Amino acid sequence: MVNQARPDAIGFIFAPGRRRQITPDLARQMAAQLNPQIQRVGVFTTNSLAEILGLVQAHIIQVVQLHGALDDPRVPQLRAAHIPVIQAVTPADAIRCQADYPLLDNLHPGSGQVLDWTDLPRLKRPFILAGGLTPENVTTAIQQVHPAMVDVSSGVETNGQKGCPEDCGHCCPRTPT
Repeated sequence: MVNQARPDAIGFIFAPGRRRQITPDLARQMAAQLNPQIQRVGVFTTNSLAEILGLVQAHIIQVVQLHGALDDPRVPQLRAAHIPVIQAVTPADAIRCQADYPLLDNLHPGSGQVLDWTDLPRLKRPFILAGGLTPENVTTAIQQVHPAMVDVSSGVETNGQKGCPEDCGHCCPRTPT
């Protein structure tokens, strides 16, 4: 389905304890099936720098997305290794974010709660918009906020599964089971 939709990137969740968490072996299998033009992003919380670097060096992921403290010491270390870094931050912290791309999200990432787009800081660099984006509101969000990219997750799930419950024309068509 991802290859049909052709997003710029796909996220592999390695954050411990998250319901979408996958193993490195499953990520390797999925990466091998992906169109090589689709960037593979590893999503992390408390994972060690060694674990993250291992996934990059194994060519499982190409970009790192961190969720955690604004002053995360892994950010400068990853950037020094020339690994692109996305860091999830609240709008209030976006200006101080040291990652390549701040990912503006609400206080509870992955909750599906829509971020208040009317109160976002004016950033002079590319940023990613997240926070409750769905096929129904993503166009409006892009038009109002002008992000470089958008990050959707729970907003494109039905009963915990990615994709549409039927061929709606908004997303990619379902693969028959």
